[in-house]
Amino acid sequence: MTAAGKAVLITGGRRVGSDLARTLAARGWRVAMTYRTSREAIERAVADVEAAGVEGLAVPADLADPAQAEAAVAAAVARFGRLDALVNMASVYRKTPLADLTPADFDEMVAANLAAPYHAAIATSRAMLSQEPIDGIRGKIVFFGDWATERPYKGYLPYLAAKGGMTTLATALAVELAPSIPVATIQPAMIDAPPDLSEEDRRAGLEATPLRRFGSPADVNRLVVYLLDETDFVTGACYRVDGGRFLGDG
Repeated sequence: MTAAGKAVLITGGRRVGSDLARTLAARGWRVAMTYRTSREAIERAVADVEAAGVEGLAVPADLADPAQAEAAVAAAVARFGRLDALVNMASVYRKTPLADLTPADFDEMVAANLAAPYHAAIATSRAMLSQEPIDGIRGKIVFFGDWATERPYKGYLPYLAAKGGMTTLATALAVELAPSIPVATIQPAMIDAPPDLSEEDRRAGLEATPLRRFGSPADVNRLVVYLLDETDFVTGACYRVDGGRFLGDG
């Protein structure tokens, strides 16, 4: 499944998603992006997509609301005529120590990290199933998970529970949508350490990563390009892009 004017919907992703939008646009993909709070960053990425000579679209949506998820997908289909890929990247990552947990912490993490990708995937897959296949493929879906759902660390219980559910969702959806919509999951570790990360936490993260560096958006997005453009024979797979963090000490 090569690009050649195909259309992708990327949910969220201020940094990695924006880099992916520019990367795919350079390969000829038309790009729609959703945002909930990051309007400026997403609109800037879409402007870059259009500057590359392909169509772009920014759509405001709280994807945890199924009606808004359906509307966002419908807007992309209305603009492009079809959707050939969904990259479910939007996420909320926040520390929630066990001693301080509230029911609202759980609700927030499930809404952002499980309900939102679920509703986006269901709405997109229904649109894909109604369109004509290209080389036998009606579309592709890529989820962004977290390596730590298989090797949890402390302080992020609701987040990890939601992300673990999302990984199961992706695997189950691969079964439901075969043979015409491949589904895969990518589990990154830290990509470009945030500017507010303390020097102590930065050092600890590097020491726990066998490759001794943090990832870059390109480290992840080259894999997305492979899944979208270079193979039609991957579904139900889960890839860790974590510098070996899964093998580290914490």
